[in-house]
Amino acid sequence: MNLTCRQCGREFVFTKAEQEFYELKGFTFPGRCQECRSARQGQAHHVVCSQCGTELEKGASIYCTACLASAHLEAELKTKQSQRAASAAHAKLQASESQKAELAELLRQKEQLVTELELKINNLSEDLEKAQQFQTALGSFQPALRNIEEKLEALEYTQNKINERLLQLVQRIHEMYENTSLLEIFKRSLKHYQRQDTQPT
Repeated sequence: MNLTCRQCGREFVFTKAEQEFYELKGFTFPGRCQECRSARQGQAHHVVCSQCGTELEKGASIYCTACLASAHLEAELKTKQSQRAASAAHAKLQASESQKAELAELLRQKEQLVTELELKINNLSEDLEKAQQFQTALGSFQPALRNIEEKLEALEYTQNKINERLLQLVQRIHEMYENTSLLEIFKRSLKHYQRQDTQPT
């Protein structure tokens, strides 16, 4: 089989054995002649930077100096960012611990307040029970107290009546002796005593 070299443009013979070998290996048929293939394989291989494509010296790393410095700078920036993130996380953790302690203290205070309220409720319950017992005892004395109150009202009424009669008596005596001379009063007293003396014993 005759094939045309795409590099030099000349035709070259591709033998039957070569065809079978290429087909056996699954290779595509060559596009260059044997001379061009040999010349290409003999060319020096140049190493270039895998980042920017700049040609590197023999034995150099896969990065040029500029790309290597840029990689170092990027690594330092990432390290600093990681450190800042770690510092922020540590600060948040400390704040969370502080808030947790504050919440624990508030919870303790609330529990103490609940305990005090329960104690006050128990005391109020005892006072209420005592008040109910006192009210029950007072209820048993209620009829006697009502009777005493009625007697006091009756005594007060009687006292008022006596006061009214005494006042009327004083007014009557005052009217009787208001226009009477001392001599007439003396005479009336003598007559009164004389009547008492003449009465049979």
